[in-house]
Amino acid sequence: MLFAQIHLYAQQDNALKSDSLQIAVDSLPPGTLRTGKGSLDKEVIYSARDSMRFDLGGKRIYLYGAADVKYGNIRLKADFITINWETNLINARGTPDSTGKLKGKPVFSQDGQEFESEEMDYNFKTRKGKIRDIYTKQGDGFLLGEQVRKGGGDDFYVRNGKYTTCDLPDHPHFYINAGKIKVIPNDKIVTGPANLVIEDIPTPLAVPFGLFPNSTKRKSGIVFPTYGESPALGFYLKDGGYYFGINDYFDAILQGTIYSRGSWGLNTGSSYNVRYKYNGRFSLGYSKILQGDPDLLGSRVNKDFFIRWNHSQDPKANPNSRFSANVQAGSSNYNYLNSLNPATIVTNTFQSAVSYSRNFGNSPWSMVLSAGHSQNTATRVITVSAPELQVNRNRSYPFKRKEAIGKERWYERIGYTYTLQSRNTISLPDSLYGRPGWERKFNNGVQHLLPINTSFQLFKFITVSPSVNTSWRWYFSKLHKSMGNNMEVITDTLPGFFSNFEYNANISASTRVFSFLKLGKSTIRNVMSPQVSFRYQPDFSSLEYGYFGSGGSLSSYSPFQGGIYGSPSVGRQGTVGFALNNNLEGKFRSKRDSSGFRKLVLLEAFNIATGYNLAADSLNWQQLSVAGRTKLLKKLDFVYAGTYDFYALDPLTRNRINTSELQMNGRLMRMVNTRFAFTTVLASSGKKEKQSKKGTPEQLKDINSNPEHYVDFSIPWELSANYNITITNTGKEVVNSQVLNLTGRINLTSKWRFEFSSGYDFRLKDFSFSTVDIYRDLHCWEMHFNWIPFGFRRSFNFTINVKSSVLQDLKLNRRRQWFDLQGQ
Repeated sequence: MLFAQIHLYAQQDNALKSDSLQIAVDSLPPGTLRTGKGSLDKEVIYSARDSMRFDLGGKRIYLYGAADVKYGNIRLKADFITINWETNLINARGTPDSTGKLKGKPVFSQDGQEFESEEMDYNFKTRKGKIRDIYTKQGDGFLLGEQVRKGGGDDFYVRNGKYTTCDLPDHPHFYINAGKIKVIPNDKIVTGPANLVIEDIPTPLAVPFGLFPNSTKRKSGIVFPTYGESPALGFYLKDGGYYFGINDYFDAILQGTIYSRGSWGLNTGSSYNVRYKYNGRFSLGYSKILQGDPDLLGSRVNKDFFIRWNHSQDPKANPNSRFSANVQAGSSNYNYLNSLNPATIVTNTFQSAVSYSRNFGNSPWSMVLSAGHSQNTATRVITVSAPELQVNRNRSYPFKRKEAIGKERWYERIGYTYTLQSRNTISLPDSLYGRPGWERKFNNGVQHLLPINTSFQLFKFITVSPSVNTSWRWYFSKLHKSMGNNMEVITDTLPGFFSNFEYNANISASTRVFSFLKLGKSTIRNVMSPQVSFRYQPDFSSLEYGYFGSGGSLSSYSPFQGGIYGSPSVGRQGTVGFALNNNLEGKFRSKRDSSGFRKLVLLEAFNIATGYNLAADSLNWQQLSVAGRTKLLKKLDFVYAGTYDFYALDPLTRNRINTSELQMNGRLMRMVNTRFAFTTVLASSGKKEKQSKKGTPEQLKDINSNPEHYVDFSIPWELSANYNITITNTGKEVVNSQVLNLTGRINLTSKWRFEFSSGYDFRLKDFSFSTVDIYRDLHCWEMHFNWIPFGFRRSFNFTINVKSSVLQDLKLNRRRQWFDLQGQ
């Protein structure tokens, strides 16, 4: 040979000229190792940032600076790479910088997996390799190892390895240490004997083998239980079970809890998600809680269940129809005995709704078919409505011209809507459901609503709105009352088809009146919106309509009493209504504003309303309602609401009488109830970098870089306060109620968060339901502390756990529920 070595310089992906060097036996194409018989099955493409040196005698290529080698789906990058084209062996390693720290460490990637190491050897032909000091991401975790051997397949083996979910490569906060680890890409990680190490301190927590998921796809597997002790229920294993990763759209889980003193529980749940179509989640829980010693008096066995189902449909799936569900139903004590969520604990009402709605294309018609449920855990009354049907017709204008010429006529604005409602409802205490005859307690009916209305301008400033409302009710039974032999009232329910019809007519006129008051260069504006209305409705209890029954010594009664849509109205109405709404604003000189003026709302709203029934023979005046709201000092919201009566009360019966309060007690009105509410939300400004004339630049840099090491008095915080005063005059006594509610949140640092919620009832002299929550972000771990310090649900729950769901069972939990703390 003429030359043993050639030294060439190239930039990224720069190719060698084909005529740079002519070799008779075997030439090298530019930047490529050619494949052939007995050699590699793919081309090896290589490049370097700084230089490439060819050793023709040793059959090696040396790549310097940001070296990059590609072979099929394999890619290797490092600061220095050596390629031996005779043995198909490649060596990659980093190079030390001026401080001695390695830079450009080898990074090996294949099929979406990536490995970083100190040094790496790899054979392209056998696909085997050795890696020293590896760091790679596997699923949601990270794998570190001293030595790694890669076989001919995709699996690789790690000696003296560490598995962690902490993303600090040089010094993870915790890891699972194992002498031998096998990694099956996109499947699992298997270890031999392993133990947990926290902050480089080995713990006695060890296992004979470890198995960790290593796939982005759902996988079935065991859910390990939480263990602990409850003073009231005994030792427990909680929420252990099995997870079923059925497919990419559907999964399920089955969990159980068992206590050493006989209590137990089961929970099952499933979630589903089909993109662009629908998604939802279903869960069912059952528990059997034994309170007290079963051999002693006072013990109690609680068997409870609870169902939750949420389903929503993507609006794009079917624009004309939609199915949705939100179900929360179960026995009254389930959350009381099983939940640790404060919001769930204080909730005593649950509601469910399952509905299907459909629009009929361009037609004005639509329908909703639904079923509903509501229950109160305090009264233990459950109401079920199934089925419910509602048919609607959008607003229509029957007199509007199809081809309008000229101005719109007044009658063209007359429009109507139509609604058909049908319900089948039952409401009983939960203990009566399932007993003989309970299904005959259903109450059902059909109602047709047809409102007709319009509006027009009178004298350009007055808006007049007349309307007629009609209601037609269908029932399938009615009441019939008669006198018995002993002069007792006998009530029978007669089946059949029965109907009643009623209507009312209304007209209202409203306008807006503006007034201004000049105070120097400032202006105050008052906007008054008066409204006068009239409502007429016949007395449908009169004999001419035939809707009310009577006979003998029986007084008039409604056969439709208790009907699901009510019964015909009693008493003729010819009511004139009066209402006045006010808004007060000001525009004041201000040097702070660029315009020179500042707008200020003095009174957001002040409304009064009453009415006078011309058709009534007594008690003509309706009660006066007064309401107002405004903002004080930019931070304090003030709301006032009150009801006042023009008529006095009978001194003995305390009922309203047809004598004015002015005649009897010398005052214009009598207060019925009054409410004052003060609400404020105080919060800090956004986070800012600390600035100070004191201290050195290095000290300020350290404060901004490590805020958790210092006490910061301008930290983000929020405080919400609500103070309610309610005064109610029952006629026998005046009841005052004062309640203060406080909620707060403070971020002591970016890692610490403190929250609380409490309240105090000044009349009862007792605190309301109170909670304290503390959260600490521990990088790859987190800490939660929830405390209910007093009250009927006094309890606490303390948890330290790994954030990643891969190691969700790696946690420490300490809890005490309310029944554990009884008597303490």
